Amino acid sequence: MCGRFAQVIKHDDLVKLSKELKANISADQIEISYNVAPTQTVMAIVSKGFLRYDGYFRWGLVPSWMKELPKTPLINIRSESIHEKPSFKASFIRRRAIIPINGFYEWQNPGKIPYFIYPADGSLLYLAGIFDVWEGADGSYLPSIGIITTEADDNMQKIHHRMPVAVTQDFIDPWMDQSLQDIKELRRLLYSLPTPQLAYHRVSPEVNKVANNYESLMEKYQAQEELQF
Repeated sequence: MCGRFAQVIKHDDLVKLSKELKANISADQIEISYNVAPTQTVMAIVSKGFLRYDGYFRWGLVPSWMKELPKTPLINIRSESIHEKPSFKASFIRRRAIIPINGFYEWQNPGKIPYFIYPADGSLLYLAGIFDVWEGADGSYLPSIGIITTEADDNMQKIHHRMPVAVTQDFIDPWMDQSLQDIKELRRLLYSLPTPQLAYHRVSPEVNKVANNYESLMEKYQAQEELQF
């Protein structure tokens, strides 16, 4: 699964991002967060026709047909059942997105030891997501988004049995093509997305607290019991 991630995308990264995703980015720098948590705002790239642009969403999908906000945010969507569940099917067909991040956090059992997982080459990681827009009874609108997950590969199995689905460079165009709405083709596309080469290291348990939000959360951590004198 993916329960926290870092989205620290400054000007140079946005320039590269806009070229790789062929997107019009409205800001020179997005809000920086080293510890994005469910229900917080995240930036994602979406498309309408031939136009791709940055959108801002609450992390935790709220399907438009729901009468009220769910008590538990739908932050992760299983790739194995995304085409079946009413909460996700329509968005999978019509409202796909890419969430650019620096890396994500995962907790290893036993002991719930936190790790930071990130692209081995230091690039941004493009997560596959779906979005929707919910309208409240008072007329308010809430754009929301969820991250698609899959079974962890051999590398990630050491930490957790699930991991987010990433969109690599060769698959950006078909994933963002909103004219592609055939469910069989979409499932074939989803299962053909290759897993990028990821690296990981242990991080401080300070990441457990949502209020903590600073760069050192992503840095390698050596637990006291591992220190050698």
